Amino acid sequence: MKEFLLDDNWWMKVDYILAFTTPIYDVLRKTDTYMTTLHLVYEMWDSMIEKVRKVVFEHEGKTKVKHSSFFEVVNSILIDRWTKSSTSLHCLAHSLNPR
Repeated sequence: MKEFLLDDNWWMKVDYILAFTTPIYDVLRKTDTYMTTLHLVYEMWDSMIEKVRKVVFEHEGKTKVKHSSFFEVVNSILIDRWTKSSTSLHCLAHSLNPR
């Protein structure tokens, strides 16, 4: 256990996992409140996916035009979740947002 905890490579992996899951966690925290946030969901969701993409591509040392199989899997999961939970009400609330 001591070797495992002192392994720098393991801690780098933990930092990477935290880096790309932090935007997802932030969106969950912002929307899990008693305040009205329905009108902000579209904008938060798009920026969250972009932040996740940026972290994954930076970690892999790739540019926007290159393909990342890991990001494709993560993006697929996020898009599937969005498709499952997105409603017409989200769209209407976003459209009526005065910003």
